[in-house]
Amino acid sequence: MPTTSRSRTTARRKKKSSKKSSGLDSSLKRRFQTRLLKWYEKHGRDLPWRKTSDPYHILVSEVMLQQTQVDRVIPKYHEFLNRYPSFEELADAPVSDVKKTWYPLGYNIRPERLHSIACETVERYGGQLPSDAEELLSFKGIGRYTAGAIRSFAFNEDAPILDTNVIRVLHRVFVAKGDPKTQKPKLWELSEALIPRGKGYDFNQAIMDFGATCCTARNPSCRQCPMKSFCKTYPFDQKSRGASVRHEGR
Repeated sequence: MPTTSRSRTTARRKKKSSKKSSGLDSSLKRRFQTRLLKWYEKHGRDLPWRKTSDPYHILVSEVMLQQTQVDRVIPKYHEFLNRYPSFEELADAPVSDVKKTWYPLGYNIRPERLHSIACETVERYGGQLPSDAEELLSFKGIGRYTAGAIRSFAFNEDAPILDTNVIRVLHRVFVAKGDPKTQKPKLWELSEALIPRGKGYDFNQAIMDFGATCCTARNPSCRQCPMKSFCKTYPFDQKSRGASVRHEGR
């Protein structure tokens, strides 16, 4: 059936409103996607949790990486999974033992929450972590970022993520003005809009690596940055922007 002029007008309006919601030029979006994935092919880190799609393993890694550097997490990740290889075995363990195994990563509320998630997963889902966003967010200890990471890295969905590294990259490249901490709704929109269809896993891993190793909080590698031709803060001047740097993971 031919498309009427009214339906074409409606389609154009929808297209415009969709573009306006993310504020992204389609050409700029493609350049960022292409350059980021190409950079990741060459510079992506070899990390143990990238060699599995097991939701339990992904959850353990994501909880450990909260406010903790990668090099400290790797040996503890292996130790923890050797001691508690499944949701069932973690749920059966006393919380005190779980906290001892967790030591010395710190932030001891994390092993308690991880144990709680394991218990709930066993009780409500038979030991299988759900992939549905709303169900994941119903767990105490799983926020929007962790839910997105699980959906992306365990279930290969095009789910957006927004951690400290991603916030920094998106704000520097696309926004530049204002405090990124007060612009999270906009940055969530950007994170979702930028994911190439069917490539959420690689894209999300790439943007986190890019923030951790290239677009760093201190002394970013601006001269080697593949985004410098369109980055809104290039070249980044930390002193003039009064950038405050906090301890962060990954």
